[in-house]
Amino acid sequence: MQFFIIVLLACFFIFLFCLYSVSHDDFLLIRRGIPEDSVFNIAFLLAFVSLFFSRLFWAIFHPTSNFFNPLYFLLFPYFPGLSLLGGIAGGGLFLYAIFKVKKMPAGRLLDLFTLSLIASMPVGVVGYFFMAGYNFLSLSVIVTLVSYVFLFLIFAFFLFPRFTKGRIEEGSMATLFLIAFSAVSVLGRVVSGNFAFGPENIILILLFLVSFAFYIQRGKLISKYIISRKK
Repeated sequence: MQFFIIVLLACFFIFLFCLYSVSHDDFLLIRRGIPEDSVFNIAFLLAFVSLFFSRLFWAIFHPTSNFFNPLYFLLFPYFPGLSLLGGIAGGGLFLYAIFKVKKMPAGRLLDLFTLSLIASMPVGVVGYFFMAGYNFLSLSVIVTLVSYVFLFLIFAFFLFPRFTKGRIEEGSMATLFLIAFSAVSVLGRVVSGNFAFGPENIILILLFLVSFAFYIQRGKLISKYIISRKK
């Protein structure tokens, strides 16, 4: 239980550090007069919202009468069970909604929060595999770890520099992350031989298809807009 809390805190610390690094000197946030306090207040709210949805999705995907007990539901360190899909889905919807309500640049902030999340995910995945007793030499573990490390390198050293220079449309990194996350999650389960067409895997497949279609469609709309402007 103590190790579980340490892993969560370590991931959250990495997330906050990266969020500060990428948002501290962001020219658009400075120009819009968005203080760092507001961004970090949202980050702390996000932590609680993501934990709630992560626990809620776990309860839905792994139903048991114990979850009718509020203490069993809330005391997740003593009664383990969190869904990464639930945390990302619920947290993402929460971020989008609060950015729209506060009239903040949703696409840009979602990208900054996404990059910060990706930086913390390798640590969280290692902690999860360790607690669950996985063999770190197994193919599924190696594929998952390598995938998330590779994702971080691509986002941090290839996409983000182009994002800061305005060469990537705002919101694209968040969409690409949803595509990659759903693909890696399904791939890891296929490699481990634990893939089945259950509710969680169906949602992951739908998430991949919808995100991919949205990314392609958005790219076409942007291309048409650029061509029309040139005319």
